[in-house]
Amino acid sequence: MADKIKEQQNEQQEVDELKRQGKPESPAESENSKKPDKPEKPEKPVKSEQREKQEAQEKHEKPEQPGEQEPPLLDEPIKVKDYIYLNMLTLEGKAWAYMDLIAHPETQKHQKDMAQAKLAIDTIDALFRIIEGHLNDDQKKDLQTRLTNLRLNFVK
Repeated sequence: MADKIKEQQNEQQEVDELKRQGKPESPAESENSKKPDKPEKPEKPVKSEQREKQEAQEKHEKPEQPGEQEPPLLDEPIKVKDYIYLNMLTLEGKAWAYMDLIAHPETQKHQKDMAQAKLAIDTIDALFRIIEGHLNDDQKKDLQTRLTNLRLNFVK
């Protein structure tokens, strides 16, 4: 406690000495004691073009979450036939699940619904007929084999 009082007294003596010498006691006081004739404009530091571009990029970038990476961009857009092909494979999985030969991926439960299985198989067949001309030979053979397997298991 006594140390604090001595410290405060020393600080007050330093302030008194500065006042006697005509110096401001703090930088804030020195700024307030100056009364410029006209307001000063703060000088803007000159930035290089490269730095400005970098700052602009940083503003538009999302902060990256830990463990999160942006997916690489593709060289060309995904073709519609590829989306259809992927949907056909998804429908195949639903057909197997509705025939109760595998668990439903969403629920991990078994549920048999042959009407839904038939709808999935018929949709795959209709989509196959539409895009058949756009598929390569391997894709055609793959889808024909998948459809045949679904139909054989459906009639069992």
